[in-house]
Amino acid sequence: MNRNQEAILDLIKACNLIIKFCTNLDQESFLNDEKTQSSVLYQIIIIGEAVNRLTPDFIAKYPQIPFNAIRGMRNRVVHEYKEVDVQILWEVTQSNIPELLESIDKLES
Repeated sequence: MNRNQEAILDLIKACNLIIKFCTNLDQESFLNDEKTQSSVLYQIIIIGEAVNRLTPDFIAKYPQIPFNAIRGMRNRVVHEYKEVDVQILWEVTQSNIPELLESIDKLES
């Protein structure tokens, strides 16, 4: 398995974990659940690290995937963790993560 394949598998696993963590939670429950928030934030860091391991050629091949935005989210979580808005984090879990997973799944087919 090459570097890109390993990174994509890590990305898929992290997305699936985020979805699993948030299954059966509504917005209010998520906003009051620091354990789930922390778990999601950690998986976002993993997603960002996986993207950082992708080769530039791979990234250039798939401009429809917002790799720079993913890196930016990771950097914000790591370096500006006190400013993370959990409302935005909830929205990411509900729309961006499933969309990212769908985009990555299309690469595999």
